Amino acid sequence: MKKVIILGASDGLGKAIASLCKSEKLEVINISRTPCDISGVVNIACDLFIEEDINNAVNVIKEKYSDFDAIINCAAIVAMEKINEITYLKFERAFKINTIAPLYFISSLFDNIVKNEADILNIGTTADLKAGFNDQLAYTSTKYGLRGGSYNIGLELAKTKSRMIYIHCGGMNTQMHEKDYGKKIEDPTEWMNPRDIADIVLYLLKLPKQIEITELTVNRKKRRLIQ
Repeated sequence: MKKVIILGASDGLGKAIASLCKSEKLEVINISRTPCDISGVVNIACDLFIEEDINNAVNVIKEKYSDFDAIINCAAIVAMEKINEITYLKFERAFKINTIAPLYFISSLFDNIVKNEADILNIGTTADLKAGFNDQLAYTSTKYGLRGGSYNIGLELAKTKSRMIYIHCGGMNTQMHEKDYGKKIEDPTEWMNPRDIADIVLYLLKLPKQIEITELTVNRKKRRLIQ
């Protein structure tokens, strides 16, 4: 593996993955609205809410970085609102960024993925294994959509050497919640370190091609899933 495309490497888990990739001498292309400030990372400006931006990013990839080995999708917003107060715009933004944008991006590069025998890794959530959480109707719905789309991509790739990997990831010590609705994590020690999840991501992608970890759940200690 030499070249990795990351959706959302400007912060949080995506940035942790980018940092780890650079430390291992991999070329990293970041797709996000805000640039990643890690030295050596190639930034392609893209607001995942805007179709034209995604199309432009896809065209740049095809022209300059078409020989990629993996696409890692970390882009997401929480879209937290009380169920009787959530706005249409919040729903729209959440679905476009969390579901439509990454699936559309992957589908637009599908021929390159197959040609390169590249792998895809989507970061989901433990919320898409159950009913979700209070005040997260939009977020939970979008991640169920990403999960279903990932299953379909896996089906399309079944006869190729490319792998579709999906991680149901629990809460991490990032600014994701603070950025969306202004709430800081009260005790960071209770939340997972993004660098640890980044280690898992790279481990999965480095496995021999005859091994495919289709789905994996990584959660905080004591956060047992209630179906």
